[in-house]
Amino acid sequence: MFAILMKKTSLILCCASLVVSCSTPPERNPMGAMELATTQLPTYGETPVIAELPQATPVALKEINHVGQFPNVQTLSSKSPATPASSKGADTFELNFEQVELRQVIEIIADELGVSMVIDPTIGDKVTIRTPKEKPLRKADLWPLMQLLLTDTGISMEKKGGVYHLKKTGVGTGLPANVGVSSGLIGSDASEAMQITPLRYINADAALAVLTPLIQPQGRIISLPSLNVIGIIASPDRLERINRLLTVVDADPFQHRGMRLFRLSNSKSTEVQAELEKILQAISGNAPAYQVIGLERINSVLVIAPPQGSFTEVASWIEVLDERSEDSAEQVFIYRVKNLEAKELAATLAEVFKTDDAKDKDKTTKRTDELPPVAAIPAQPGQPATPTPEPKSTAPTGSVLAVSAKLKVNLVADEKTNSLIVRATPRDYKQLLTTIAQLDRVAKEVMVNVVIAEVTLNEATQFGIDWRGLFGKHDSSYGYNAKLPAGNLPGADLSSNTAIGSLAGFSVNLLSGDIFAVLNLLASTNAVSILSRPSILIRDNEDATFNVGSNEPYLGDVTRATVSGQSDIQSIQYRDTGITLKVTPRISEDGIVNLKLSQELTQLGPESSTVQNAQSFSQRKLETVVAVRDRTPIVLGGLIQNKGSNERQEIPGISKIPLVGETLFSSRSDSGERTELVLIIVPEIINPDLDNSVIVQNFRLRMQKVQELLASDYDVLLEDGRKYIPAKATTQTNTQQ
Repeated sequence: MFAILMKKTSLILCCASLVVSCSTPPERNPMGAMELATTQLPTYGETPVIAELPQATPVALKEINHVGQFPNVQTLSSKSPATPASSKGADTFELNFEQVELRQVIEIIADELGVSMVIDPTIGDKVTIRTPKEKPLRKADLWPLMQLLLTDTGISMEKKGGVYHLKKTGVGTGLPANVGVSSGLIGSDASEAMQITPLRYINADAALAVLTPLIQPQGRIISLPSLNVIGIIASPDRLERINRLLTVVDADPFQHRGMRLFRLSNSKSTEVQAELEKILQAISGNAPAYQVIGLERINSVLVIAPPQGSFTEVASWIEVLDERSEDSAEQVFIYRVKNLEAKELAATLAEVFKTDDAKDKDKTTKRTDELPPVAAIPAQPGQPATPTPEPKSTAPTGSVLAVSAKLKVNLVADEKTNSLIVRATPRDYKQLLTTIAQLDRVAKEVMVNVVIAEVTLNEATQFGIDWRGLFGKHDSSYGYNAKLPAGNLPGADLSSNTAIGSLAGFSVNLLSGDIFAVLNLLASTNAVSILSRPSILIRDNEDATFNVGSNEPYLGDVTRATVSGQSDIQSIQYRDTGITLKVTPRISEDGIVNLKLSQELTQLGPESSTVQNAQSFSQRKLETVVAVRDRTPIVLGGLIQNKGSNERQEIPGISKIPLVGETLFSSRSDSGERTELVLIIVPEIINPDLDNSVIVQNFRLRMQKVQELLASDYDVLLEDGRKYIPAKATTQTNTQQ
């Protein structure tokens, strides 16, 4: 039966189809491929302008973009049959039946109306009808009464020609005689009608779920989701009440519900949505009246409230949830590195905050710093060193603020701007800054003052200067025998004449006196020549190189001629000779200067006895590491050299007479000289954060003393009466940072 109803309903709804006008776009004549290929393209300069292919105008959009219309439903209603006048002339009727068969009642009404009917023999229902005497029925009421009886007993009536056919179909089946919209069914006298209702704001399924419990079993409801239309079958009185309910159900949600968009500044919309829904659910129950929608693309939250709903409390909660917290989402921060290189700082921090998995892979990595650490920060357990070639420690000495090692940070060094790009949460970034603040500090500097002197040894010092005995001869007015506290260096006695190290005749001594007093002391017993007096400012833990000497040529490789008639090519190469001093300072927090010293003396030697025309070089090298206090002189000695000379005087011609010429008319004298090279180094700590005007003034005074020293001071100190002449040498200073 339901299939029959749907079939008939579809036939009725087909009459309410939506008519959409169609238009045909105008025909175009696009440019063909051959025409495009032969078209001369305009050019501007040497660059041709490429013509675009012709594009069709989007005319179809005009047909697509339109406003939908409701289906045009026409009202269909069955009319009462034309009835002749009553034979008795009566205009009113009284019907009183008590459990009378329906067939008899139908026959009586049909006879009175004058219609022909074919009644299904299976109809055997009984009915009871009461008509009050004061309100009798009119003849016009008989036809609606018969329709009501047929509907209640499940009998359908179809008209074929002039005959009505009554058939038992069952209750709740069949198509009512009247079908239309609500306005067309007003005043209908039918016992049952089908109202077609287009929905405006809600979908058909939602309306079906709301109205079905209210209509059944006295009525029926069907839906057509494609057109968002519902059909309600009920009596006209019930349809009127249902229509009043539909005005509430099918209402404009934008008009009756409140909406407010909250834009977030610090939190993600999805996180705020989830937390706010939990709060509303706890307050309102399992079905909160407020709906929360997270708009992730614009990072906003849309809150939909019931009618007359207030947003005050909701806005307060969103403000709390959107506060900038320590555990908010990751952000990108840029730190401008002030004193270090961003690349080195990023490598150091990456090792500190490396994950456990990454640490396991680098267990074999070790720090290769050549200088021993002094009062350095203790390494954390399991923390490997930075695996960089020739690393230089950028970590300052002293203690650092405690920072969690489980920070989730991503570091990228931008070398062009010397900046660190950090991706982390604000909480992690704040903790990271505590570490960066300790590392990215203004580095201290060391003013290294060097005096390179050549001491001519006499008979008393022909085996080299005896520094211990030399200092012991003089009283403490020079300060050489004064004891210095060792500070935090266990086992180091910084006395004036303590030999720190020696290697193959070299010696390194720590002095507590003034550098010029040392020179005066040496000049009192020996001839002293100042070769160079460089001073250089070196950054903490950086390298500096002093070079005093010359660049000497020597014969290099020989390229043999491959073509007959050509001569071999002898190359000339150059090699630095003289004194090379490399200094690397490291300053501790307690004022101790750790100096890594490397001294090298390279000189020309005699021609090689094994290789013809080959030049030999003599080289002596000293490497050591010392720890001294600020402004404590260091003496490097022991580089002894023998200088011999042969002089021959003769009278030309006569000196060649055999037997007597060599003896009487010529003379030969051999002389030798032993010299020792002495380097005096005085490190002086300079803090860039302090006022260094005093240090600059002292440096100027020292330069004046050097000028006086080079001019005439040693003229009266030389024992053999010779005038002091400064040695000529080239001085090169190279600083590596």
